[in-house]
Amino acid sequence: MTTFSVVKLRTPTVKSKPVLPAVLTIAGSDNSGGAGIEADLKTFSAHKVYGLTCIAALTAQNTQLVKTFEKTPKELVKNILQLNFDDFLYGYEDSTQPLKVIKTGMLTEEAVHVIQDFLPDIKKHNVKLIVDPVMISTSGSSLFDSEGMKLCVNTLISGAYLITPNFVEARALWEIACGESAAIEKLTINSLDDFIDFVKQLQKTLKSQNVLVKGGHIPWDSRTGKPFVGTNLADVEDSIVVLDVLYESEIDKATVFESKYINTKDSHGTGCTLASAISANVAKGKNLKESISLSIDYIHKGMLSVGKKLGYGNGPLNHNVEPEENLSNVIIGNSTDTYMSVKKGNQSFFEYFKTHPSVKESWKLYTEHRFIQQLAQDKLPFQRFLYFLKQDYYYLINYAQMHGLAASVAPTYHQTHAEALIIGEVITEIEKHKEKLSKKYDIDYERDIDFDIELQPGKACVDYCNYLLEIGNRENFLGIKVALAPCLHGYAEAGLYGKSIRESYDKSTSSLDKVLSETYDTWLGDYSSEWYLNAHKEGEATLQELMESNDVSNERMDELVEIFRKVTELEVHFWDEVLDVLP
Repeated sequence: MTTFSVVKLRTPTVKSKPVLPAVLTIAGSDNSGGAGIEADLKTFSAHKVYGLTCIAALTAQNTQLVKTFEKTPKELVKNILQLNFDDFLYGYEDSTQPLKVIKTGMLTEEAVHVIQDFLPDIKKHNVKLIVDPVMISTSGSSLFDSEGMKLCVNTLISGAYLITPNFVEARALWEIACGESAAIEKLTINSLDDFIDFVKQLQKTLKSQNVLVKGGHIPWDSRTGKPFVGTNLADVEDSIVVLDVLYESEIDKATVFESKYINTKDSHGTGCTLASAISANVAKGKNLKESISLSIDYIHKGMLSVGKKLGYGNGPLNHNVEPEENLSNVIIGNSTDTYMSVKKGNQSFFEYFKTHPSVKESWKLYTEHRFIQQLAQDKLPFQRFLYFLKQDYYYLINYAQMHGLAASVAPTYHQTHAEALIIGEVITEIEKHKEKLSKKYDIDYERDIDFDIELQPGKACVDYCNYLLEIGNRENFLGIKVALAPCLHGYAEAGLYGKSIRESYDKSTSSLDKVLSETYDTWLGDYSSEWYLNAHKEGEATLQELMESNDVSNERMDELVEIFRKVTELEVHFWDEVLDVLP
C-alpha cells in the first residue's frame, strides 16, 4: 500500500482588497517575452492593475531579430474585443466600469479597422486610448506597413488621448501626414525650441489630444544644448541626456522630461513597456506629467537592474522592479514658492495642511463631528460609544504598526528611537484599552471575537487601516508622519471642542445615568488634558522640524496635502460609521 501524508494549508489572511483598474493592450505577441503583449502584462502586474489582451499578430522573434509574423484574422480580433467589452466596459454606470485605458502597440490593418468600429463606444465610456505607434522593433525589423499606418493616423491617432512615438516614428508620422517633401523641409532640430515646436506641430497635424515624443533616438549634448553630433557616445556619455517632450493641447503646454542617457544593451521592449507603464498610471488616476515621470523612472530602473544579460541581441529589461508611486521620489527639484512661503511665514506646516482649500471643510467636519457634539451633550447612545471603543482597538494596533514602518525608514537613529518610544506608549494604551473593556464591560477580544460581530473591524476601520498601511509601505518618513498627523492633532482639537460644549451643558437634562455620563467626561478630559495637548504641541513641532529639513517641490507639497486630506476624510468616515451603523 502506498504511504501518503496530508499537508493542511492555511486560509490566507487578506489585509486589503484593492480595486483593480483594468487596462486592455491590443498589440503583437513577442515569444521572447521582452516586448509586445508579454511586456505589457508584466508591466501591468508590476503596477498593480488588471491586464486584458487582444493579440493583433503572432511574431516569431528573439532579441536579435523578428523573423516573421502572422496576423490575427479580422473576425477573431472583433470577437476578442467584443467579449472583453461585454465583460469590462458595457453595462456599468457613471464611468464605474473596470476598463479605464486601452493601449495599442503593434497593429495590423485588420486590427485598426476593427478598433475603428469600437471607437464611439470607447469615447462614450470615457476610456482613454493610448497609441504607441510601433513601426520598427529594437532589432530593426519592420512591424507595420505604410498603408496600415496611414489608416492608423486617420482613425485611431486622431482621436487618441495620447500617442507615444519615438523620434524616428514621430518623423515617419510627420511624413505620412504632411507628405515626404514638405516634412523634410520643416523637420530640422537644432535646439530645444525646435524640438518642442516639432512636437507641438505634430499634435496639431495628427489631432491626438496629447503627444509624447521620446528622445532616445536623438540624444542631447548638455554641453552645447543641441542634439549630439558624432559616432561614439561612450566618449561623452556623462554629458549626454535624453529629452522626452510632452505637448498637452488642452492647456497648450509642453513639458520636457530630462534624464541621463543610459548606455546599455538591455533595451528590448522599452517602448512597449513605457507606453504600458504610462497606461497603468493613467488608469490609476494619475495625471500625464506624473504618469510619464514615474514610467520613465520604471524603465530606467528596469534597464539598470539586469544582473546578467538575457539573449545575444538587445536584451530585455527587468520588468520585476518595483515602480515608484510618488513623483517626489523620481524628480530632482528645488524648494518651491509654496514651501518657502510657509517655511518663512507665520503659519506652521500643520496649519497649512489643515487650512488647505482641499482639506479645510473635512477638517471642520472631523474636529467638530456629530459624534463629539452628541458625546459632549450626553446624547450619544452608550452602545454607539461602546462600538467606537471596540473599533478603536483595531485602529490602535494599526497606529502602532505605522510607527514601526516609520521607524524602519527614519533618516536618523534619533528618529528611529523616537518612533520606538511612541510604539511603547501605544502598546501601553492598547493594554489599558483591553483592560478597561474587560473589567468595566466584560468584553474580551480573544474570548468573544467569534460571538460579537462588533468586535470585527467595520468597513470604515478597514478602509482607514488599509490606506495607512498602503502609505506606510510606499512612503518615506515624511509621508508617513504626515499620514499620522490628522489623528494626533485632530483628537486634540476635537477634545477641546467637546470640552467647550461640555462646560456650557446643563447636566441635569442628561438622559444618561451618572456613571455613563462620567465615562464621557473622562474621555473628553483625556483628549483635552495637559499631557495630550503637550503631545499635540510636540507633534506639531516635530512635523515642522521635519518639513523644514527637507526641500519640498510643488509636486511633493501636493502629494502631502492629498495624504493629509485623505486621512482626514477617513477620520470623518470612522465616526460617521459609529453613528450610523447601529439602530
